[in-house]
Amino acid sequence: MSRIYSSCMIYIRRQEMYPLQLVLRNILIENQVSQEMMQDAKQAAAQIERAGLIKYVSIIVSAAPLMILYPFIQKYFVKGVLIGSVKG
Repeated sequence: MSRIYSSCMIYIRRQEMYPLQLVLRNILIENQVSQEMMQDAKQAAAQIERAGLIKYVSIIVSAAPLMILYPFIQKYFVKGVLIGSVKG
C-alpha cells in the first residue's frame, strides 16, 4: 500500500494534484501527537482528541461520495454480476 503512495509522490509534484487518499494521509500525519507535546497533559489530550476527530471526519469525507452515488449506479453493478453468472 505504501508503494502506491510513494509512486504518487514521485510522479505528482504539485499538492493540488494529489489523489484524495494521499491528501487524507497527509492530514493524519500532520495531526499526530509528537513527543514535545506530551509534556503538557492537557494539551496532549486535546491534540489526541482533535487527531481522532480529524481521522473520523476524513473517513466520512472520503466515503460520502461513494455512499451518495451508489444508489444511482447500483443497477449497473447488478447487471454486471448477472451477466457474469449466466452460463452458455
